[in-house]
Formats: sequence, C-alpha cells, structure tokens
Amino acid sequence: MSNPHGKLVRLVSRPASRHTWKAEFEWYRQNFHGFLHTSLLGPICFIILAAPYVVAKKNTIIMAITWGIIGGFSITIVVGAAQNQWPILWWVKHHRAHHKYTDTEQDPYNAKRGLLFSHVGWLLGLNEKAWGPVDLSDLKNDPVVIWQDRMYWPILITVGILMPGAVAHCGWNDWKGGMLYAGLTRIIMTQHITFLINSVAHAPWVGTQPYSTSTTARNIPLLAILTLGEANHNFHHAFPTDYRNGVSWNEPDFSRWIIWLWGRIGWAKDLKTASPFEIKQARLNQQKAKNQGQNGKSETIQALSKLPPMSWEDFERRSGDMHHLTCINGVVYDVADFMDTHPGGRDLIEQSLGKDATELYHGSHLHSPYADNVLKDLQVGILEGARH
Repeated sequence: MSNPHGKLVRLVSRPASRHTWKAEFEWYRQNFHGFLHTSLLGPICFIILAAPYVVAKKNTIIMAITWGIIGGFSITIVVGAAQNQWPILWWVKHHRAHHKYTDTEQDPYNAKRGLLFSHVGWLLGLNEKAWGPVDLSDLKNDPVVIWQDRMYWPILITVGILMPGAVAHCGWNDWKGGMLYAGLTRIIMTQHITFLINSVAHAPWVGTQPYSTSTTARNIPLLAILTLGEANHNFHHAFPTDYRNGVSWNEPDFSRWIIWLWGRIGWAKDLKTASPFEIKQARLNQQKAKNQGQNGKSETIQALSKLPPMSWEDFERRSGDMHHLTCINGVVYDVADFMDTHPGGRDLIEQSLGKDATELYHGSHLHSPYADNVLKDLQVGILEGARH
C-alpha cells in the first residue's frame, strides 16, 4: 500500500474568517437576550441601582478585596464556585477547546472575532455545539467533579453571597454591604478580570510574544499582576502543560508559588514544567525570526536528512506490531511515551497511530513551537520520497 497522501505532504490552509462588522452586529442583535444576558448584565444594573442605598463600609471593602484575592488563587471545588467560575466540568470543556482550536471558528472565545466577542460576547449567544470536540472522559468519571457540577448553584449562593453577608453582619452589622459588595460586586469584578485573559491578552495592540507567534496570545506584565500571573498568556499557550505562567522577572506569576506550595504539602500532584532549554530555545527562535526573518528551516532540513528512511509499507507493518508510530509531514514519530501526557488527551494520539496525521496536527489546532520541539525528540524515521 502506498502513502495515501503522496510523496509531498501538504499543510492544511485555514479559511478566512466569515465574520464582518455587519455580520457581527447582526449576531449580537439576535443573541442579546436570554438567561445569560440577564446573568451578566442584570447583576451590574442591580449594583448600580442599589449602591446609593447601601453604604460601602471600610471593613466590608477590605473583606471584598481579601475574598477576591483568595478566590483568585483558589479556583477550587468550593471557592471556584463561590467566584462564579462555573462548574469544573464546563470550565475545563471550554478551556480545552480554546487550547485545541485557538483562534479558529471552533475556539469558544475566538479572538479573531474581536475584543467584545472574546471578552463576553461568546457568552451572550452561547452555542456549545460550535465548539470543537474535546475529551472529558477523565472528569466525567470523577465523583467529586460530578458532585460539584450538581451542587454548583447552592455553593455559589451560599458561599459566594450569603456567607459574606453573614460575616459582615456578625462582625460589624453590615449584612447588606456584605452581600452587595463582598458578594455580588466581588463576583462581577472577578468575572471580568478573568474575561480580560480571553480578550485583552489575545489583542494584537498590546503586550509581547517572546515565546511564540503561532497564536494571538500575548504577555502583559501589568495585567499579569491583576490576574495573579495568568496574563503571561504567551508563555501559557507556548507551554500549555507547564503549571507556571512565567519564569522571568518581567513575568509576575503569583499563582505559581501557591501551586508550588500545594505541591510541597501534597495538595497538588504531577506538576509539569517545560525544561529551561526548551524555554530558552523558544525565546532564541523568536528573536532569530524577528532579527533575521527566518525560522530555522535550513537547520530542520539538515536534521531530517539524518533520519533513517522508511517505506510506507514498513511504517504500516511496524505500527501493526505494537509500535506506537504516526506520521506528520513525512516524518515518522514514536509517540508511546507521549500518549499519556498529550494535552489534548490520549484518544487523539490513538486516532493517529499507523496513519498520516498531518491534517490532524495542522488542521484543528495551532501547535506551539514547544509542541514542535517535543516532536523532534520523538522522530524515528522519514518516509521514502518525502521532501521538506
């Protein structure tokens, strides 16, 4: 059997966005209704109307800020729900889809549709069917995740709104301020600070891209301070399996140290980091591309020429002999040791075994230079007749 994709494997081109200003305006007009519209804008209107009648006491404001910071660090089963960050199952679903289909039509908050859409527009006309499929089998089998999904609204109302009111009432007789400012206002503020990651941290007019230009994600140090590290977003997209959001002095990442501490005391496990070499190499590649307008293609060709040639028949035979082989752009990779650590899940890798996965690799997700570097370590051969 011959290679079904021919001697020269083509890259998949992405169609231009169909979204115009006229189409976007019509989309917002049609979707500016419903429950999500009320849940997003209704509380803001309520706060504006109620604030003149509820004095913002000093202790209440301090509690609101403190509770907001704690919640920013602790997006966990209970505290995350109290911050109205949505159930774990749903949050992971759209986050995995965002990473797998970044800047495409299947990205839940596609930055190429503009700042308003990526900030909050994607929620106004919520359409989960438009999101790209992701594997959630690991979470759907977790009883704690399922319990939190079922109890989300009781947790949000009790811990997020009623508890601040009760603390303020018992502490300094201000239950109204506790519920309005330390409860509802804090939740709204936390939500929109979180939304800034999806919108401003993907905007082309601010921040830097020191690690990768394969997505719109950018590093914004000032916003990173406000978001406790998350706005070092170029790093996050370049190294998605790294629990950190930055490693340099100009990449403030407070969450990193909290997670590190949790790892030390056993609350967090299997923390992954990109190697210093990989991080340095990504920076050097970006600087090289910026200064010389090249991407190291000649070095890549030279390295591939040293790989042992393999016929398509031999590739299929070895794949059928319990080898975990796949092919991308004519290069053969042994992915056995990578299957369980693949950010997109093991199932995607299994789909590509013994096949040409070029379209799967390039067609649905813009992989970062970090992913390309990981692939280099998995190379075991090159198909006969493949040209690069």
